[in-house]
Amino acid sequence: MSKTNVQETSLEAYIEIVNESLNERQKAVMMIFYENPSMNFSNTELARELEVPINTVTPRVYELRGRGKNNQYKGRPILVEAMKRICKVTGKRVIAWQINPSWSRSENRRG
Repeated sequence: MSKTNVQETSLEAYIEIVNESLNERQKAVMMIFYENPSMNFSNTELARELEVPINTVTPRVYELRGRGKNNQYKGRPILVEAMKRICKVTGKRVIAWQINPSWSRSENRRG
């Protein structure tokens, strides 16, 4: 998996988000990114890391990308596309996700 450019402020913002607003399944997905800040992951790779079915990961990634009606992260997604590449699990061309490098503590503080 290739390196990404996640800044320290992005990781600090992530910690705030996890503690404040994510549900348990979203937290589990984000923990993979937090523990591996220089990496990106496909949905299938996330599912393998979490040892859960792909259909539990895909909706969480969708939400964390700010997608869906009334999504609180619309316009300021937590996850963004890192690149298109070959998945380490399936061998197929996929989109790999990373923590949004534009997240910063000041921009995304709630309240």
